[in-house]
Amino acid sequence: MAGQMKLAKLGLALIAVGVILALLAALLPLLAAGAGEAGVAGCVLVFFVPVCFGVGPLAPYLMVAVMLIALALLLVAYFLFRAALEELRPESYPPAPGGT
Repeated sequence: MAGQMKLAKLGLALIAVGVILALLAALLPLLAAGAGEAGVAGCVLVFFVPVCFGVGPLAPYLMVAVMLIALALLLVAYFLFRAALEELRPESYPPAPGGT
């Protein structure tokens, strides 16, 4: 039960970080208006297919960074799902050969 609460808090924290990053990305062009160069990149995951985009002279570098962040989030999600499955697995699994 305590493990589920930790996972729920972690999930909410990841959602909050995502919202904050989205808001910062929307404000980036305003913050970089005085600078000489600016670029924006993003990546949307549709099921397991990443759709990445970028605009500006720095877009290739930003897209690499966004893809690395997406890969890191994919690994975090994999390990969270794996931990959740381990927690839900019954004690006597897999059953002994020959049955009981």
